[in-house]
Amino acid sequence: MDFKELEYILVIAREKSISRAAEHLYMSQPALSRFLLKLESRLGVELFIRKNRQYLPSQAGELYLDMARKILGTKQEFDMQLKQLLESSRGSVSFGITPGRARTILPLVIPAFHQQYPNFDLNVFEEDVETLEQYLKEGKIEAAFLTMSPKTEPESGRFRYERIFREEVILCAARGGGYSMLAEDRRDRRYPWLDLRLAEHEVFLLLKKNMRLGQFSEEILREHQMHPRIMRLSSIDTALALVAQQYGIAFASSFRMEDHQQARELELFSIGEQVTDWDFVAVFQKDYAVKGPLRYLMKLMGETVV
Repeated sequence: MDFKELEYILVIAREKSISRAAEHLYMSQPALSRFLLKLESRLGVELFIRKNRQYLPSQAGELYLDMARKILGTKQEFDMQLKQLLESSRGSVSFGITPGRARTILPLVIPAFHQQYPNFDLNVFEEDVETLEQYLKEGKIEAAFLTMSPKTEPESGRFRYERIFREEVILCAARGGGYSMLAEDRRDRRYPWLDLRLAEHEVFLLLKKNMRLGQFSEEILREHQMHPRIMRLSSIDTALALVAQQYGIAFASSFRMEDHQQARELELFSIGEQVTDWDFVAVFQKDYAVKGPLRYLMKLMGETVV
């Protein structure tokens, strides 16, 4: 069916005049009159009643107009969805993520993302939390993926966030170091529970203060009123490698910890009277509308939890 035919009839019905409809459609009045007579002849019925120099829909005309509105509405919806599909099949997304999370998450999600969006470019910025928040303010990135506790929420007036998953912050010690004999099983904990104060004599391998795990680790020590010896590091991998060599202990995220290269040399413990957890979130400018490809990337990230 010719969609123009439907549009012509709708305009005639709206204007109630062939001359005004022809003017609106940028065509001559005789041409529009011939079109209407030809259509009515083909259908074998009059679509308009000519009364007082007005064109008023007949009963058949009302039926035709109802059909035309439905068809054109469906076409408009199709055109919009097709446009969105074409826009999402090519383009780019710029996002930031902390280096530790980039190492563990991106190898799991980027190949799957490019299977769904093969012509889409991902512009990735691996930076610390403060830098990522600055990039968001500047509009350099559309989203930042990072961890967040209730005490480290982004500026509520400037940003909004969506939780992707929640995870536990745990204590890592060298296997065979004796802490397993001091720990106890609790129903509400994934790992054996250990009273953190029993490890106060250890060297705590904390990440630097500009890193979210470093900040959260200090919160944990303050809550337990502990003042142990501390060594600052830039990488959780370095910290866990030292722990595996029986030097110090470290806090870490439970996220896929069993897959870590040092996992066989480590013992993992839950701590705190309440579960010590935080959220892995996507942070956006407050008025940002999340695009389909970015939403799909977030979905893939949520599926990485085991």
